[in-house]
Amino acid sequence: MYKIINIKNKYKLVDESLEKVEGFHFGKKAYKVNGIEIENLIIYSKKLTHNIVRKQVDKKYKKLIALLMELLVSDDDSGDNLREALNQIEKFRQIIKNKYRAHLKKKDLELMSKKLKILKSDIDKKIDILENEKKETISKGTHR
Repeated sequence: MYKIINIKNKYKLVDESLEKVEGFHFGKKAYKVNGIEIENLIIYSKKLTHNIVRKQVDKKYKKLIALLMELLVSDDDSGDNLREALNQIEKFRQIIKNKYRAHLKKKDLELMSKKLKILKSDIDKKIDILENEKKETISKGTHR
């Protein structure tokens, strides 16, 4: 069954049955192959999707690590940067869970999960240290 859709004042004929096909939906971006514009690319091969998804996830993971390093290096006594780092870790974890889990191997997921848990526990420890320092500072100020 086909339907006509309007995208930016351009009408396109779309096969509705493709929207329900299982596979890796490679984004909404249009790709040009030999001068032909291809939209709604779906990859069916499990082996091929695994490699593509793994590369995408690795790229996002590296960006996450770079962001976390920025947040952890900055001088923020309030701990807001640390909390933001925790939020970014959770956001990345949810993206993996909802978008990529079906296309990654169990081994890849377990390894990434372990790495994220280590990062999260390090950040949690730093937050605890900051909170303890604040409590000590407040208690020293009230005893004088």
